[in-house]
Amino acid sequence: MRTTIPTVPAALAAALLLSACAAAPDRTSLDWDPFEEQNRAAHEVNEPVDRTVYGPVSRAYGTVVPPPVRKGIKNVRDNWRLPGQVIQYGLQGKPVKVAASTTRFLVNTLLGLGGLLDVAVDMGLPYDETNFDETFYTWGLPEGGYVELPLVGPGTQRDWTGYALDQVSDPTWYVLAAPASTALLVLGGLDLVNDRYELDPVLQSLLHESADGYTAQRISYVQNMRARLEGGTDVDQLEDIYADQ
Repeated sequence: MRTTIPTVPAALAAALLLSACAAAPDRTSLDWDPFEEQNRAAHEVNEPVDRTVYGPVSRAYGTVVPPPVRKGIKNVRDNWRLPGQVIQYGLQGKPVKVAASTTRFLVNTLLGLGGLLDVAVDMGLPYDETNFDETFYTWGLPEGGYVELPLVGPGTQRDWTGYALDQVSDPTWYVLAAPASTALLVLGGLDLVNDRYELDPVLQSLLHESADGYTAQRISYVQNMRARLEGGTDVDQLEDIYADQ
């Protein structure tokens, strides 16, 4: 018996991707926000939840749980993402990345206690994350409009479609026994809390201190996504567009 795979409904994913591919003028402009009304409604839900729940919980987690433990959790979760990412690199036509990610997975699984220890990084094999969004980008599919979901967060039409496919195409859900799959889900949740903790100063500024938290988050998210796909900056290097106003 396997653990249920977390998915976004296939019909929604297909609709998002199809609408993202429809022709429209100047979709690369940061001013283009076709779902602004719905997004702002979702943001009105997300901002107070982040301020009163996600933020405090992440800060408590980061304060109480020692860095080596948080790092170990991240290592395990990253390691077991690798089989799915090997598939993505294959779809992207990157055989060197396929070989590197496969070797990293085998080394850390066998010599790193299932991925708890990152032995492979000392062999020149750092973790290099990819996903279906990058695969779609490689194929030339447009990002579509920005979509913020209640209690979930920001993304684009291509993002959310890719996320759904990341889940259903990840072979670990089909190979591991139910207890192991459940454990990975728990570790994945803890890793998300840790990500929120590590980005706390940036998110505090964007979401809670900006003159327009929705627009600041939207533009920073899209800029970061594009830069990441082009091999550029990280989110904590981006600035709040309203910071000097």
